[in-house]
Amino acid sequence: MTLSAALDGAIAGLSVASAQISVVSRNIANQGNTSASRKISNIVTVNGLPTVASISRASSTALLSSLLSANSNQSQQSAISNALTQLQSTLGTGSTDTNSPTALLGQLTDALQTYAAAPQTTASGQAAVAAAQNLASGLNSASETVQNVREQADAGIASSVSTINNILSQFQQVNQTIVNGTQSGADITDALDQRDSLLQQLSSQIGITTVTRANNDVAIFTDSGVTLFDKTPRSVTFTPTASFSASTQGNAVYADGVPITAPGSSMSIQSGALAGLVQVRDNLAVTYQTQLDEVARGLITDFQETDQSTTPTQPAQAGLFTNGSSLTVPAGGVAVPGLASTIQVSANAISNPNLLRDGGISSNGAAPYVYNTSSDGTGYSTRLTQLISNLSQPMAFDAAADAGTQIGVTDFAAASASWLGTQVSQASTAASYSAAVQSSASTALSNATGINLDTELSNMLALEQSYQASAKLLTTVNTLYTSLFAAIQ
Repeated sequence: MTLSAALDGAIAGLSVASAQISVVSRNIANQGNTSASRKISNIVTVNGLPTVASISRASSTALLSSLLSANSNQSQQSAISNALTQLQSTLGTGSTDTNSPTALLGQLTDALQTYAAAPQTTASGQAAVAAAQNLASGLNSASETVQNVREQADAGIASSVSTINNILSQFQQVNQTIVNGTQSGADITDALDQRDSLLQQLSSQIGITTVTRANNDVAIFTDSGVTLFDKTPRSVTFTPTASFSASTQGNAVYADGVPITAPGSSMSIQSGALAGLVQVRDNLAVTYQTQLDEVARGLITDFQETDQSTTPTQPAQAGLFTNGSSLTVPAGGVAVPGLASTIQVSANAISNPNLLRDGGISSNGAAPYVYNTSSDGTGYSTRLTQLISNLSQPMAFDAAADAGTQIGVTDFAAASASWLGTQVSQASTAASYSAAVQSSASTALSNATGINLDTELSNMLALEQSYQASAKLLTTVNTLYTSLFAAIQ
């Protein structure tokens, strides 16, 4: 080997070692950054000498794709579980709770039984009416909770849409940097990390798939196939609803002009926080509201009063329970949206609890809705016992309530509580499972692409030794040149 060749080799060795040390230093500096991948110096030989051709990074398309999917599922299940936990508050915190519709209905039944045993006791009548008021108030409160949950979900949808648009805007800038850097041969590894981080953030909001094209250009689609980004971000739009009632239908979310949350839409998204919030707002909370409304309708029906004339000619009227001040008895088998929020106890019954045993609540004691006209009280217990029996008599319930169609209102209320409990349990299990899958996917990606401090420190020691060897060779060559020049002189 000539001295000039040795000199070139030493200089090249120093240059390569220096570049590699710089890359390892970047890795060590980013060791605590979960968004940073391990950077790699790519060494090639040019004219017999080593040189750093490019900087790349450790990556795994398959593992990243798995993590994006896991993020979407976890966020969706978390949104559903959190909302159902709020709905569960209407059932109370345990088996001894006295404020759930089921418990309040049981308390009314007990009060009616006590009243039937002593129908001439004014205090018993007052207690029965008070129990009915508590039940109506409980249904009002539960209905309010349901609509609050829907309002929160709608606000969450608006926030999610804003976040999605913001991420897509950032994505455009980073993606363009990567495309330009790929074309010019610049180091784009940090930009690639940033883009992957944005994809992870986006996947938490909405289920996505990606396609990588020439020059590292990436296009993003919803998990239902609607374009979110292709060279430029597509607009995701949503109009929030100010307040909700049982009859309110939330607005759809649109991506690139296509509805992605509308009921029955072939392009509806399947995962992400956005999908979970829509499911809460438009399905789960609506079903539970329908159940509450059906309990209210069942109570009005069971406590209705009919014309007691020998030849009845008047229509049935609401008795103990009414829809606001209306005396109309709702039609059977069809839910009345929001009835649970408007059900109340008749003012006549409150002012005169004896009407509960006598009948005539709807007419304030006037014919033809009075059941007991004699003063001996022989029919008092019969009327009260009939009211108690009505609560267990099968009636037609709306199938949309998903809690039974031909059962008594007491059993229907219990079925509603069971339905909600099952939904909460399933959502909690799904949330825990999806969180475990997400954690596993994140760990797998980190293990494959992340930075291991021990490995980087070991690499640093090896590179320092290489650098020292090249420096020593350079010193030796310099000494030899000095000796050579001295000999020539």
